[in-house]
Amino acid sequence: METKLISQAVIGRLPRYFRYLGDLKDAGVERISSQELSEIMKVTASQIRQDFNNFGGFGQQGYGYNVEYLYKEIGKILGMDQVHNLVIIGAGNLGSALANYMNFERRGFIFRGMFDKNPDLIGKEVRGIRILPMEELERFVREKDIDIAVLTIPKAGAVEVAERLVQNGIRAIWNFAHVDLNVPKGIQVENVHLSDSLMKLSYKINRYMQENGSTAGSAGERKA
Repeated sequence: METKLISQAVIGRLPRYFRYLGDLKDAGVERISSQELSEIMKVTASQIRQDFNNFGGFGQQGYGYNVEYLYKEIGKILGMDQVHNLVIIGAGNLGSALANYMNFERRGFIFRGMFDKNPDLIGKEVRGIRILPMEELERFVREKDIDIAVLTIPKAGAVEVAERLVQNGIRAIWNFAHVDLNVPKGIQVENVHLSDSLMKLSYKINRYMQENGSTAGSAGERKA
């Protein structure tokens, strides 16, 4: 297939397609039309066909899509047919919660280690993963062939830690620190700002209230 530039909007929808198709496959559904998938996902059938055409189409006229085949093909596009070794930097509440989330491993994301600078956490285990001191980070990343690092640390230390990771061969960073990282070309970064997501939700609430002639109330009113 000829390499072509795929928009970020299309890429952003691929994991959702993958998730819904996985549910359909597990439910025993063998084939589905773009219209049927549209009704389930609340995305227009035209948009679905356009998205899939970026990668070759996958469907057959008059038949629709083979669910298992489409699930596997989108999985390949997303790299789900590969194993990714991860480390977590920051073993606090968020880091521990991510380490305990078993669904990552079913998708091929394997947590290999956790790191923290807090002496009270070092040596403890989270689901069998021993928390190591930051001094061992570089060696561990090189020796264990780690390709993804998860940053769940305050923004003050995130830039310095990211530089250390890049220098030791990390390929991608899943960044929960509230700071945008400036990394060399070729290093992939996915920024996850939880407060941004919550503010988007707040915007949607306010927009709905305004359109329906009501308001959510001020912060002072909610506390009263």
